[in-house]
Amino acid sequence: MIYQIIPSAEALPVNWWWFQVLLIVTFLLHLILMNFILGGSLLTLWDAYRKKTFKRESMTIPTLIALTINLGVPPLLFLQVLYGNFFYTSSVIMASPWILIIPILILAYYGAYIYVFKTKKSPVFAKTSLTVTAIFLLYIAFMLVNNNTLMLRPERWEMYFANQSGWQLNLGEPTLWPRYLHFITAAIAVASLGKAIFYHFKKNNSEEEKNHEKTRGLKIFGFATMIQVIIGLWFWLSLPESIGTMFTGGDLFATIWLMLGIAIALFLIYSSINGKFKTTTFLLVFLLLNMVINREMVRHAYLKDIGNPANLSVSPEYGSLAMFLVVFLIGLGVLYYMIKLIIKPKQA
Repeated sequence: MIYQIIPSAEALPVNWWWFQVLLIVTFLLHLILMNFILGGSLLTLWDAYRKKTFKRESMTIPTLIALTINLGVPPLLFLQVLYGNFFYTSSVIMASPWILIIPILILAYYGAYIYVFKTKKSPVFAKTSLTVTAIFLLYIAFMLVNNNTLMLRPERWEMYFANQSGWQLNLGEPTLWPRYLHFITAAIAVASLGKAIFYHFKKNNSEEEKNHEKTRGLKIFGFATMIQVIIGLWFWLSLPESIGTMFTGGDLFATIWLMLGIAIALFLIYSSINGKFKTTTFLLVFLLLNMVINREMVRHAYLKDIGNPANLSVSPEYGSLAMFLVVFLIGLGVLYYMIKLIIKPKQA
């Protein structure tokens, strides 16, 4: 019955590894910005309610939302290319809350702008707007986790035939909550280090303020990463036994890769708590890459018998891939330029 309700997959224009590598690279870039915006909103909200002085990094929230949305398109497209028959089906099952992401994201975007421009004139209204923005972003994250877990469990798709309203969520999934909390905690950790990086490169702040913000960011990162390790253990225990054992000797590469990630995380905790800014920043990129690849290995393990992308047929068409790579590189250059503008101090 499970095989009967899985739609047929489309042929690929090039070997599936191209799309897998591009999915990992583009999702990593999107993930960094996504963590900055979600975690940054939560940290800014915390500071706002503690009545701390409004700081310029708050003004980057609307810009980061725009960048995150645009950089989220490529990994979504590559996911659909490799697993479209699974992703589209899960999207239909939870169609109503899924499509609501669009208007909610627009409202979150407006809320961020209201906070930036109304903080001094109407602080209560500004805080309320930022609170709504943070809640909306948490909603979007929850729906993304729902969809990404539901696409991995075709045996749950039969619930659509009992209720075709489009309001079905994957709430019975054991990995749902550890995945979601892992996502939220990671966002706070990465955003706190992002703020430290922001102040490290700012030109118009005193060394005392820079050091204070960097120290604060590193400490928040360290404690959030400690929590991450605990949630990661919960997530591993919630995986099906056949997949969980893959990371504990069942698959040599998966086991070594996970152990490497744990070692990096533990060293990051040590380096951040001890104020080693450059070491922490450098190693974070490798930890995020490790987590993204682990995520892909889990997805492959779930779908290896029913949706292995290596089994997809190939109908060669290299022009579209070449065009994407050119546009993508240009886009990365524009993104780098925009980030430089964000960091660059304003002229008096």
